[in-house]
Formats: sequence, C-alpha cells, structure tokens
Amino acid sequence: MMVEVNGEIQSRIAELVEKGWTLAAIADELGVTSDTVENWRAGRRNATNAKGVLAILDTLLKKKQIPKKRRYALGSRQGRNAEKKEEVDNG
Repeated sequence: MMVEVNGEIQSRIAELVEKGWTLAAIADELGVTSDTVENWRAGRRNATNAKGVLAILDTLLKKKQIPKKRRYALGSRQGRNAEKKEEVDNG
C-alpha cells in the first residue's frame, strides 16, 4: 500500500511539473525542501505522511494559478536576505 501511494506522489509531482510548477514551488506549498521533493520524484525517499502529501498535491493540481517563482517563509534565511536587499534598494 505504501509503495502504491508513493508511486502516486511521483505521478502527481510529474503532472505538476508538466503544468509549469517548479520543484521549489511544490516544496514551498508542502513546507519541505526542494531536495525532499526531488527525492520523492526520483523514488529515492518515501514521504513520511504520504496520504497527507498526496492530498496537498491533488489540491495543487486543481489550482488555476501556478506560482512564477519560489516564495520564502517569513523569518527564513532566504526571506531575511530578500528583506535586507529590499531595505538596501529602498535606501
């Protein structure tokens, strides 16, 4: 059963990529790293909460708007760097 669900995760990730999603954007939606999504896609790792991940991926497939770039969580290292750059740019 677990192998079947993980195969479905691989399939959903492939569908999202075909629709224009990046692995980074998928990872942001799932709250994991893009390396984690890549490992699931390649079958190197299995999702711990596979059914929950599958449910979120199904929701993403129904979205009409696809993210254009990676979004960072507030307080993350990348988010802080973007905030600092904005402060410098704005003077």
